[in-house]
Amino acid sequence: MTPDKRGRTGGDLVIESLTALGASTIFGIPGQHALGTFSALAGSDLHYVGLRTELSAGFAADGYARATGTVGPLLVSTGPGALISLAALQEAAASSVPLLVVSSQIPRAGLGGLRKGFLHELTEQLDSVRGIVKSAELVTQPSQIPSALAAAWETALSPPHGPVWVEVPQDVLLGEADLPPVVDLSVTPRVPIPRAELIAEAARLLESAERPVILAGGGVVRAGAESALLQLAEMLRAPVAVTFGAKGAFPWDHPLSLQSWIEDWHTTEFLADADVLLVVGSGLGELSSNYHSFQPRGRLIQIEADRGKLEANHPALGIHADAGLTLGELCRQLTPRPVDGVSEKRAAALLGQVQDRLDAQDLGLERGVLNAVRAALPDDTASFWDMTILGYWAWSAWDARVSGAMNSAQGAGGLGYGYPAALGAAAARPDRRVLAVSGDGGAMYGIAELATARQHNLPVTWLIVDDGGYGILREYMTGAFGSAYGTELARPDFVALAQAFGVPARQTTPATLQDDLAAALAADGPNVVVLPVVLHMFAPTHLPAADLSSVS
Repeated sequence: MTPDKRGRTGGDLVIESLTALGASTIFGIPGQHALGTFSALAGSDLHYVGLRTELSAGFAADGYARATGTVGPLLVSTGPGALISLAALQEAAASSVPLLVVSSQIPRAGLGGLRKGFLHELTEQLDSVRGIVKSAELVTQPSQIPSALAAAWETALSPPHGPVWVEVPQDVLLGEADLPPVVDLSVTPRVPIPRAELIAEAARLLESAERPVILAGGGVVRAGAESALLQLAEMLRAPVAVTFGAKGAFPWDHPLSLQSWIEDWHTTEFLADADVLLVVGSGLGELSSNYHSFQPRGRLIQIEADRGKLEANHPALGIHADAGLTLGELCRQLTPRPVDGVSEKRAAALLGQVQDRLDAQDLGLERGVLNAVRAALPDDTASFWDMTILGYWAWSAWDARVSGAMNSAQGAGGLGYGYPAALGAAAARPDRRVLAVSGDGGAMYGIAELATARQHNLPVTWLIVDDGGYGILREYMTGAFGSAYGTELARPDFVALAQAFGVPARQTTPATLQDDLAAALAADGPNVVVLPVVLHMFAPTHLPAADLSSVS
């Protein structure tokens, strides 16, 4: 039946509401209880990208949201489909990515724990998601759908950004909707405003600081506060380090840049030695604090849109506010300092220490591979990195020349992120090429998405670094226990497998990687580059003080 012949349904209200809220692309997988939504989707102007697993669909919506700066819509079905998406939602929650999940649900007759035995039935599906998403709501009547989706969309985009969940029972999706078409839905995200007395106190502390330093987190990127960050750093003559979630937020080669060597003890000590450390858009979690080895000795100011992260790890002057608004107000209240070159020399000395530490280790292969990827990739090309050794290197060493261009799953740290997230970003801008980087272990999570890439002709180059196993876990286990177990993997011929999906592929070497990757990035449609190589991490530095001499 065509949508016109079947009459208006709850499914139509879902699709009309998403369209009215500004959605243009939607990701997902159909399921029995969700067919009412998908029937309505077929008659809409929304661009649908169907993935092969709900995990990949969630990651694709994540990549789309990061690429566009708006909500990534996701359709999943009841029970197993809903549950499979949760790991992707955990990443979105940890990395503050706005997603709106519309899940189907069993008919209303089976809700409330009645155990009717419907297919896909969960006793309480909402209970499975509440601990992950910002909000979760069950809609029980068609007229509730537009308002519920508008409220969820607004919540997803209100700092801290994050995933939200709305579920609609099957009978509501299929049932009659005696309402006019949805054409007017508007939302206003709630942005936390800095309080005047906190701004004044922060300005006083920064004005009096002799060694101010700034640590910029992902909240700077989400707030679009890069220019305000640069202005404030130059006014204060304050060196700036960026977390892994803020790559590109501060110019890599700026004289005040400490880059992003957060997993380096010299950087940890530099931050700790600041008499006033301004932390903006970061909760100072494990990866932003060198595995909690960072212990500030001066005064800490923390600007954070997620009030639950204020002072979660260290006492601070906590300012619950949007990073852009707060940095802009600080710039208006501070007096520029003269350029005396002192801070620039301190920043250069730190980066010299970092390089000396790396030079003392046998890491030429690893640094050469990452440099080859950087040389092959145009500056404005978005990249999405899985949890693989080359990705771990990129967290620290990658020069992201455009803010937000480098993305990874460092929020929750789940495998399988890189390729489907890149597909989502490519769906947002099919005229722009995207790079995905995975290890062979992570690649197997999303190998079926080669069919998605081919079906939609998405311009994604997938670099698969094949080291025969879970390389980073091999490193960790060997370092901790002297040997690794459970990390070695049988894997396919990735070149032949990609070609079986109709996706061009080639094998490369460290010596030819730059040219081969550049050629792949210049091609049309999807393609794969496979690099068989075993890479290693630099020595860790988050060790007890007595052990640091061996790695610093």
